[in-house]
Amino acid sequence: MKIDYTGQNVLVTGGTKGIGKALVDNFRNLGANIWHTGRSDLDNKDRYFSVDFSKEDQMKKFLQEISELELDVVINNAGTNKIGPIEDYDDDDYTSIINLNLTSCFRIMKAVIPGMKARGYGRIVNITSISSEISMPLRTAYCSSKFGLLGLTKAAAVESASSGVLINSVGPGVTETKLTVDVLGREKMEEIASNVPAGRLANVQDISHIVMFVASSFNTYMVGQNIIVDGGYTCV
Repeated sequence: MKIDYTGQNVLVTGGTKGIGKALVDNFRNLGANIWHTGRSDLDNKDRYFSVDFSKEDQMKKFLQEISELELDVVINNAGTNKIGPIEDYDDDDYTSIINLNLTSCFRIMKAVIPGMKARGYGRIVNITSISSEISMPLRTAYCSSKFGLLGLTKAAAVESASSGVLINSVGPGVTETKLTVDVLGREKMEEIASNVPAGRLANVQDISHIVMFVASSFNTYMVGQNIIVDGGYTCV
């Protein structure tokens, strides 16, 4: 048994760095026709969408384009975080995080699911977080978005499964990425790592390898699940 995406059309949002870049590289290495998104203008990048999901004109154009791609797999990975106490949290920051981490996923799924249903096949994986299962201080916006994304995953999954479109989510634990360093800092990351039963934080491949299976044709019966990949952190 070998996972093979040859001939499949795959979209990864937020595919220029961190977990997203690992996903893009792994899908490509497994034979997929891979499209990905980012907010930077990258020269000579085939199948790349430079799109800011907060800009309505860019978002509408992007949604129209992906609805015409006959996508087999969609990975909703783009996301962001900003920490702060709820009483001081900026309303615009809250709205921005909900829009990127949750609402954009809803709109992308709405655009691609009809085509997947018509073709009788599709796999969608939403990248949630351990913050879709447990709460963490100073993260009201992030936890709201990720709990919401889990609800979106489950509701859409039960609507779509009978059409051959399987929708699930993967929830990374604290993962070694630039975003994590920027939000937590090294000292906090080391503190968290000391409480992980596996003895370390996740790396991007730990997460990507799980997604490779969940998004593949080997997954024939998993519907609406949230696979937590955290080295056991949420178990203790």
